Amino acid sequence: MFRLRLQWWHSLLGIVAFLGVISANLLLPSITQPQPSPVELTLVGYAVARPVFARIIPEFQKEWQAKTGQRVIFKESYGPSAAQTRAILAGLEADILAQNMQTFITPLVERNLVRPDWQRRLPNNAVPAHTFMALVTRPNNPKNIRDWQDLTREGVGIVSINPKTSGNARWGLLAGYGAILKSQGREKAREYVMAMVKNIVRLVNSGREATDAFIKNRIGDVMINFENEIIFTNEAIPRDFPYTVPSANIQVDFPVTVIDSVVDRKGTRRVAEEFTKFLFTAKAQEIYAQFGYRPINQQVLQTYSKQFPPVSKPYRVRDFGGWQIIDKDLFADGALFDQAQKAAVGR
Repeated sequence: MFRLRLQWWHSLLGIVAFLGVISANLLLPSITQPQPSPVELTLVGYAVARPVFARIIPEFQKEWQAKTGQRVIFKESYGPSAAQTRAILAGLEADILAQNMQTFITPLVERNLVRPDWQRRLPNNAVPAHTFMALVTRPNNPKNIRDWQDLTREGVGIVSINPKTSGNARWGLLAGYGAILKSQGREKAREYVMAMVKNIVRLVNSGREATDAFIKNRIGDVMINFENEIIFTNEAIPRDFPYTVPSANIQVDFPVTVIDSVVDRKGTRRVAEEFTKFLFTAKAQEIYAQFGYRPINQQVLQTYSKQFPPVSKPYRVRDFGGWQIIDKDLFADGALFDQAQKAAVGR
């Protein structure tokens, strides 16, 4: 009898020990499972992108960490858009590039840093938001500047951005040139550029520098800049600066891509691509709208529609033959902008 009880007791102990091992194994992953190591991404963007990404990045970081347990650390660089592309070509290891012109991504494709299919990997040809060009004037608009042709009047001083360094500037010059080209023909469009460039009193390298020159330093009568930049600026200063968005205008796109050669070498492709996809979510689209961009999400756009004046003739780059033709006509060495500058200096 004693032997039977002893055997029963040993069996019970064995079962308890077995269950203990099972329980420990079930609990162990939740206790000792290591968290993923933090990942570092470098985001490179055009000059005026800093404020909107300062809001978008923390939202993505929270969402990604909640989903994966991984912290994402961002290094950021903002500057004139052409200069940013040149920096990447020279070796700056950007995981993500936010640009204000497609043509500033093309050289990266040609150097095999970005795959040719970059536009097809995201919605809307990899453009999460757009804007139009605005004419920002002094309070009460004393020079009565309301449309592109007004920039050519005698006595109007313009703060402009250099199209050799900035996509913002190329959009600004194309907006007026294109509107007059479509309505009055090539010769009148050429005359517009010659007269407008003659009225430039300060030529700067980026959209943010233009804002500082015009608003902080009170240079000029009018500034040509992105609509989103003046909406954001007016939110940040005590007294709004009036601006007009001419009804014949150019739609400015803000493409985004991962730098394939970098994310593959660093092993950051997954999180970098998820960040670019995040820009198209309703949460990010609302942030774009809050910072003056026109989001591609139509529901969000409708919610913020009161801050966006209607544009009756919204031209696209393709309406002028694409950037290759535009660059040849306007921005290449010796093209129309250079001719206008040379004439202005010699006057």
